[in-house]
Amino acid sequence: MALVMTVIAIVAGGLLAWVNNVTSGPIEQINKQVIENGIKSVILSDSDMKFRVEKPYEKDGFIFHSVYDMNDNLLGTAVESTDKNAFGGDLKVMVGFNPKGEILGYEVLEHSETPGLGALAGEWFRQESSEMKQQSAVATILLGAPVKPGNRNIIGMNPGDGYLTVSNDGGQIDAITASTITSRAFLNAVNSAYKALSDHIGIETESDTGVEADSDNDTENGDGVGAADVGDGGFNAGAGSTGAESISNTSPRN
Repeated sequence: MALVMTVIAIVAGGLLAWVNNVTSGPIEQINKQVIENGIKSVILSDSDMKFRVEKPYEKDGFIFHSVYDMNDNLLGTAVESTDKNAFGGDLKVMVGFNPKGEILGYEVLEHSETPGLGALAGEWFRQESSEMKQQSAVATILLGAPVKPGNRNIIGMNPGDGYLTVSNDGGQIDAITASTITSRAFLNAVNSAYKALSDHIGIETESDTGVEADSDNDTENGDGVGAADVGDGGFNAGAGSTGAESISNTSPRN
């Protein structure tokens, strides 16, 4: 019996190793494609313009993807950020910021929320709030005053003007219906992404010089990250691109 169980364990282990070897490549490729599609979505939305992305830069748990047009002008930076206090655990988002720190778009990359809530977060915070419904005086007496339209759309907002919080906490953003915890986690991930971008990459100032703010990610000669700073692993793409073309004409950032 012991011999039979040993043989079964060996065979099962071998099968699991084989399955893992067969599926790891496709899974890795799918994950890579999700990230590439997410970068385009949060920076360019539906634009057909060509762009390139420099090698991802990781710092303190955040991953930065700087996106440039084909003339080396910075279009924005996509930041991967995770909040660990969502209802079901980790909630990972990718947020696109323009050089001034304004939100261009976002995507929910991973979540463990109650089925449906993660999908709601993926759309809720980009929707325009509905107008206040008109009702008669009688309805107002019976039902109370109509609820004033709130705000749930974070696109175009700049967390540098004030961190984004849900209205339940005195903030300016309406939480997902019956899902305040998920909403808090989402906005915390967005705020953290902005702070990380400001700390490690830099936000364009309002000064007449137009130079970027100081960051702790300076190059050896003391200059900040520039538009031509492209590392191995970046890629060129257009709106219809499904693959990555690596670039290796300079060394990656430290």
